[in-house]
Amino acid sequence: MKATGRGAELGAARVGMLAARLPLITALLAALLAGQALSAQDPSPAHATATPLTLEQCLRLALQRNHDVLLSRQAILQADADITRARSASLPFLGTENTYSRLDKALSLALGPESFTFMYPDLYRAGIVVRQPLFTGGRLSAAYQASRNSRDERVQESRSVQEEIMFQVARAYRAAQVAAEFQKVASEGVSLLEAHEHDVAILVREGENPQIDLLRTRTELANARKDLNVADNAVDLTLSALKNLVGIGLEEPVILTEPFDRSPRPPEDLPTLTQSALSKRPELSALRSRREAVGYVVKAAKGEYLPTVAVGGRYEYLKGDIRDLSGGPHWTLAVTAEMPLWNWGDTRAKVKKAESQVEQVLIQIRKTEDAIRLEVRQAFLELGKAEKNIDASAAGLTTAEESFRLTRASYQAGEGTNTEVLDARTALSRARANHAQALFDYDVALASLHRATGESTR
Repeated sequence: MKATGRGAELGAARVGMLAARLPLITALLAALLAGQALSAQDPSPAHATATPLTLEQCLRLALQRNHDVLLSRQAILQADADITRARSASLPFLGTENTYSRLDKALSLALGPESFTFMYPDLYRAGIVVRQPLFTGGRLSAAYQASRNSRDERVQESRSVQEEIMFQVARAYRAAQVAAEFQKVASEGVSLLEAHEHDVAILVREGENPQIDLLRTRTELANARKDLNVADNAVDLTLSALKNLVGIGLEEPVILTEPFDRSPRPPEDLPTLTQSALSKRPELSALRSRREAVGYVVKAAKGEYLPTVAVGGRYEYLKGDIRDLSGGPHWTLAVTAEMPLWNWGDTRAKVKKAESQVEQVLIQIRKTEDAIRLEVRQAFLELGKAEKNIDASAAGLTTAEESFRLTRASYQAGEGTNTEVLDARTALSRARANHAQALFDYDVALASLHRATGESTR
């Protein structure tokens, strides 16, 4: 029975190890899920087949289906419409004008014994109208150029949305992978405790171990199953977050096929990456386009000091009017000029407002440049820290694996203690969890650096 007792002690060591490991897994899962924006839906039964997805495929799907990306593209279409409207304002207007009027009586003028009717009760008027602005003080051309620059701004804003979505997809993909890794650890813990419960039950039944050992084992098994439920839920939630970002139905099963390892980092140094970010970030490009747009707004506002000249004409049919009581065609040609003399400071206020908008955009550009420099530095330093953590955790994992192997061999040979095995196994569990977390932190830091420098996530 000595060998049997040694097996029970090994089982007890596993129980102690799991008791120390599972709270750590639960905490890591909770931290992983924090901040994820998810749509609440009930999980559906798994389908027979699952769709394999690489990170690159998820990124492509997000650019095609993500709601925020689609909304940003609609903003570009609206900007195109604004350009068309601004251009049409400087082109000739062609239309029709048709009226019918009924007077209570004819209008007549009596001169002695004679009476002259100059307007019948029924008045008819139908014709074609043409109008063309000749000079507007540069307001129309400035409005057209401003609309073109506003469209450029919408394009850059759409790029910014796409890059942010790509970063979120990369982070959600890695989060789902880490959740799956923790799920494996939790499932292994349940399996080990179930096997150990069987061994302890036999020993208790044979009188080798006290009843309290079996009760403690079953308590730990219940806790392990609860932790596995948490891990299962975390896998579903992280996958749901990813599906929500890429536009896949939450009920559709998927399999993540991207290797969960360390991707190569950019070879450039921090100053080079910072300069690259300042030249490529779409946020800055959008602000520069806005600066050009508001510059034209200033020109349009100043144009209101100048006169407006337009030409217009109409060809129409008149009947019942003094010009033609019996009815007939007529034409009219007119040139109009309008010059503001006094509008109580309205034009001056428009100019001041537009000039203030220019200065406001310039300040926003400087503010954004400073924020980008800080963002790149933070991402660069975080990547360096994550890279060092991977090396440290990998070395710690190798040491922990060897330590556990030697400790377990010593215990099986009767030279070690149960506490030593328990400590070694706990250290191994923590080392595995730390290494998985380090890989996740590195991949997210790399995606953050790509986002900060205006590069693609892949």
